[in-house]
Amino acid sequence: MSNTFKIRNTWPIILFALMFLFNSSLLQAEDVTGGRAVITALNSQWNKAFNSGDPESVAALYNENAILSPGNGEVLKGRIAIEGLFRSFIENGVHNHTIEIISVHHDGNTMYEVSKWSAYGAEKDGTKPVFGGIFVNVFQIDCNGEWKSHLHTWNTSS
Repeated sequence: MSNTFKIRNTWPIILFALMFLFNSSLLQAEDVTGGRAVITALNSQWNKAFNSGDPESVAALYNENAILSPGNGEVLKGRIAIEGLFRSFIENGVHNHTIEIISVHHDGNTMYEVSKWSAYGAEKDGTKPVFGGIFVNVFQIDCNGEWKSHLHTWNTSS
């Protein structure tokens, strides 16, 4: 075998190794920026407010002009509309909301997450419905230096 043949056959292995190292460093950079820790804390606040039945506290986690799309084709604008949506969910028995982060990105004054969500509905006829899906939430720092949700959208999977 010639040395040229050996070098040509090792290039794919070298490229794969470089891609692996590059992707690993990106995953580590996510934690270095603190984005995952911040979003974990924001999600914890969100779940606590929602699961305690407090739509005002949920809405306070959004900036004043936030946009929310609940996956049904509607687009809600502003805290008042967002509070009304979550109030209706709470009043209709949606509870035990959880969030599992899939991915986080942090760039200056903007962060976003892609996460799985799930919640239970009110028990009816001996069955307790389970809801869930994927959501994207974009956060920005407001004038008080606090992270607030700026754009939030989700889907529901069966």
